[in-house]
Amino acid sequence: MFKVFQIRPSQTVTEAVNSIGHSAAAQAHPIWEAKLETMHGSEGYKSQYSEHYEHVCDIAAEDLDAVFHIGNMGPEEKINRVAPMHSISVGDIVVDEAGVSHMVDPIGFSPVEFSL
Repeated sequence: MFKVFQIRPSQTVTEAVNSIGHSAAAQAHPIWEAKLETMHGSEGYKSQYSEHYEHVCDIAAEDLDAVFHIGNMGPEEKINRVAPMHSISVGDIVVDEAGVSHMVDPIGFSPVEFSL
């Protein structure tokens, strides 16, 4: 079983992005900074961004590639949703049963320091 974590900005943050732009919103809202910095994968990740991730689901899978596939294509019965989520994409974090954390990168996965 793998745990999936995603950044889920509030409506207030989304409205700030729309009204003041990405850069200004990132300065005003640390969650948006984390979202922007990780949208291209682990290169921009900092361990302090952990606080902005929310546990959104558990996925029954054999490996990280299967987690990615199931999180995008199903089957739904392998996903236990615990919060609203989007399909698994770059910047999301997947934690295995041993507690090892990986970020979804544009190609593959990279290990990251992540605090639950």
